Amino acid sequence: MQGRSMKMIALTLIGLALVVAVYGLSLGNADPVTVRAAEPEPAQTVWTFRTSMVPGTALAPEHLQQARVMQRNAADVQDAEPYMGRILARTVMGGSRLQEVLLETERPMLDALPPGYRALAIKVDEVTAVGGHLSTGDRVDVLLYIKASKELGPDTSARRLLSNVLVLAYGEELIGVSDATEQKRQDRSRSVVLAVPDAQTTALMLAENAGVLRLAVVGMQDKLIDATSDPSRSFSTPLRTLTSKPSASTLPIAKPVVKRPAAPSVEVYLGEERKLVRTGY
Repeated sequence: MQGRSMKMIALTLIGLALVVAVYGLSLGNADPVTVRAAEPEPAQTVWTFRTSMVPGTALAPEHLQQARVMQRNAADVQDAEPYMGRILARTVMGGSRLQEVLLETERPMLDALPPGYRALAIKVDEVTAVGGHLSTGDRVDVLLYIKASKELGPDTSARRLLSNVLVLAYGEELIGVSDATEQKRQDRSRSVVLAVPDAQTTALMLAENAGVLRLAVVGMQDKLIDATSDPSRSFSTPLRTLTSKPSASTLPIAKPVVKRPAAPSVEVYLGEERKLVRTGY
């Protein structure tokens, strides 16, 4: 009996050993468990295009959206507001980041030029340019002084050639650029660039060579009144109307005075008194 008990215990121990061995082998063949670190969330914001856009499109707020990214590039635009209205220089895919390289080079003069107008430069000096106090963005009237000559005729006259014209540039100072110092104002070149209606460009060129041009600044209130006026309207004043004497046709006509003949009279003596009595009329 004792021998049989020993055999049973031995078999039990062998079985347990086999179970432990199999379990150990199964643990060795199992895939290792990897623990991934939590990825950091995007912490920076950039401007991206909502949809694809074609060249020549003017940038507007509805074309852009903000997106969060892990890292912002040096060329990425952080503030989109100053770039509104700029023109796209190339095709842009939706989701692309807004960068200045995608936009046309900024040209203040061309951007400020209204449709149907041309930028034309004329020569000026301190007097003809309102004493040198002219600034870009001002509105001016262009006055023309013509002196009598054999080529231009016997009359000296002055006229307003153009009205309410926009000043695009004065010397090196461009419209929309306000970095001109007082020294630059004094050293600026003697020219003014005006926004001239296309139909009046040749007339302005001829006028500059025929006479003397002078600019007159339009006041703020007149700007509002003349906003819809025709810039090409003209007013002329011949010199003779200012210096000549009134002609006979302009003088008032005096009514003739009719003199009636004196009525006949008779002398009458009453004692020492003498009277003159009229007998007619």
